Amino acid sequence: MKGIIYIAHGSKMPDKNERFRAFIDHIISKRPERVQQLAFLEKDAENVPIVTRRMIALGVTELLVMPMLLFPAMHAREDIPEQLDEVLKDFPYITYRIADCFGDEPSVYQVCERILSEFSDETILITAHGNKRFTEPDERLTAMVQVMQQSTDQTLVPAMLYGNLSLEEKLKTMDKHQKIVIMPYFLFDGHLVHKIKRLSQPFIEAGYDISFTETLDLDFNMAQGVLNKLKALEECTHVSGHA
Repeated sequence: MKGIIYIAHGSKMPDKNERFRAFIDHIISKRPERVQQLAFLEKDAENVPIVTRRMIALGVTELLVMPMLLFPAMHAREDIPEQLDEVLKDFPYITYRIADCFGDEPSVYQVCERILSEFSDETILITAHGNKRFTEPDERLTAMVQVMQQSTDQTLVPAMLYGNLSLEEKLKTMDKHQKIVIMPYFLFDGHLVHKIKRLSQPFIEAGYDISFTETLDLDFNMAQGVLNKLKALEECTHVSGHA
């Protein structure tokens, strides 16, 4: 039997996790699988091993794995498969496939476009997480922003909290007298968004005109992007193994 495990990072703020549950429940309602569950990378009571074993006990033999992450880096490429391989050593008959991350799906960046629609003359820094070890998030965010740029007169710039597209370095090159808007390209508000604001504070104190938008805030309109990735995964014939 096929089942879907949705794997999110998790938050220390209970209200954010509850919002994630509502978002996942909305997606689950669009899929036919009888067994679909949410796991968190950093939540002991609902971590990947516990939820995976629970799903196997319910009869699941084929797992579709949906990383609830915007872009693929350490969590998607390393942490998730490592955790699955570790628990599935005891279940050699179980197979799994991991879907792509969904941050550059049209339904997701269209939420971003809606948030940014009230701006015109500002330079807008669309700022995601980033990673020093992985270049794919930089490449995918850059390509996404280029697509968005084709349909607007706004000045859109890809930036990352970490890695080669460093927000801090981009701010250093900008004219402090121009209006700058930072869009935190995150699923919800949290400590990384607060870090972006703290990092920006010295620039604001130096006279930069910087303002911030809301995050994607787990807008239910993004659900179609997740569903698209699950459909693409089903159409892929490669099955991941485990040790």
